[in-house]
Amino acid sequence: MQNKKQHSEQFKRLYQRHSDKVYRICVGYLKDQNEVKDLFQQVMLSIWKNLDSFREEARITTWIYRIAVNTAITFTKSRKRFDQRFQLESDFTDMEYEGVDELSADPLPQLQELQDCIHKLKKQNRLIITLYLEGLTYSEIGEVVGISENYVGVKISRIKKELEERMR
Repeated sequence: MQNKKQHSEQFKRLYQRHSDKVYRICVGYLKDQNEVKDLFQQVMLSIWKNLDSFREEARITTWIYRIAVNTAITFTKSRKRFDQRFQLESDFTDMEYEGVDELSADPLPQLQELQDCIHKLKKQNRLIITLYLEGLTYSEIGEVVGISENYVGVKISRIKKELEERMR
């Protein structure tokens, strides 16, 4: 077991190197920015709590992705249960508010469109394409998701075709 200072320093280094990747995984799972931030905090807390248990059997990035994925799955399941219990009778998200300035136009509308299309994919496909866009190898993706490297290639090919169709 490490002392607190070593633990803090190790976590700080991991945070600096990998927080952007973790955040993008969170964005791949959720669309609402507040929920993304909540999930990001949960993932970082899980990494902090489990840092001493890292056995170096895999690369640290693979271990971090695995924690991010497992936390995201748990987070989204608990959110769904919460939402089902406390549904509002009307949905206020479509209401228009007078006097509120429109947000500035997205400088990269195609990127936003791609992100929207990714959010419409099945969960596993969202995860796979997000990891692929992060630059992970098929082998690493397979290790994180729990499928064979060859099947990762098949899935990515199918996902690309689906995204192309959705983008038309």
